[in-house]
Amino acid sequence: MQLTNRLNRTLTAVLLIAGIATPLSAQDLLTEALSWFPSETIALEYSNPSTLRSLPNYQGLRTRYLGRNLKVLEASLARLGIHEGDIDEMALGWEAASGNTMQYEGLATGRFDAASTDRHAASAGIVGHPVEGFKAYCLPSDPNSSCIVILDSSLGMFGPLPILQGMLRARQGQGPTIGSNAQFTDLVHSAQSDAPIWGVALGQAVAKWFRAWMPGEKNFQMDWSTAFKDVGALSYRIEAGDNVQLHVKLDCTSEQGASSVRQLLEGLKLIQQLAWHTMNPNQPNPFQNIEVEAVNRQVSLNMTADYAALEHMGPLGKP
Repeated sequence: MQLTNRLNRTLTAVLLIAGIATPLSAQDLLTEALSWFPSETIALEYSNPSTLRSLPNYQGLRTRYLGRNLKVLEASLARLGIHEGDIDEMALGWEAASGNTMQYEGLATGRFDAASTDRHAASAGIVGHPVEGFKAYCLPSDPNSSCIVILDSSLGMFGPLPILQGMLRARQGQGPTIGSNAQFTDLVHSAQSDAPIWGVALGQAVAKWFRAWMPGEKNFQMDWSTAFKDVGALSYRIEAGDNVQLHVKLDCTSEQGASSVRQLLEGLKLIQQLAWHTMNPNQPNPFQNIEVEAVNRQVSLNMTADYAALEHMGPLGKP
């Protein structure tokens, strides 16, 4: 991700700082994400850690389900003096990388102190790299080569350095962003929710999303890309209160495709339940209460699980 003639570049950086100097709302963060994230972005997720931290079960669920990449990021932030309680909201984007992998970029709102971050970086031996008028702190121990940039006291960004550079330049109008993709922006706006976690995925990201969220997916002998070839887009939201509810919508290319996807999900549901009872006898199955239906070209999947069942489930392995 990437933040021109040196005079223009300096002036643009000053204007950019002025433009983001006030705290962002959730809508503002979403607008910024669409203006910053690269055009190659194929999935986006919004989360509200500030709201999630109020859940009585939060610490247990967080420890169990925080994806590996985000655990690495969290450890990296801690070395810079930025802690979980400093983060209020996050917008994460994913794009396809080499092989079958995904790489991520992100924006976060919260409370950031550039001077404090610089001191922590120096004491940790982390060198700041100049990037388009800002300073990027890159963690050499991070296998994803994550870098962190403090944009101002309430906004930060993170991801591999080349992507950050592209994001910063794109924000100045020097490159395409995902906001220029009408299909993606329409999908994001239609999926936007008050839920503490919601997101969207397009094309090949749909199969990757399902594969990542399916416990024990390595035991399924199937071609996930082929299985979801009739799905053009996916949106989801996760609501947490007395229990946890997952709502997923899949937009298919045809009614016949929607019917096939519904049958696929019903089959996966049965296979998962059989596998669960074999591997986790006498333990509540968090995937027990799943409803799948197809209407025209759209398939919906709704799941309700209590916290006790989720604690027995194991990491989701999110991208």
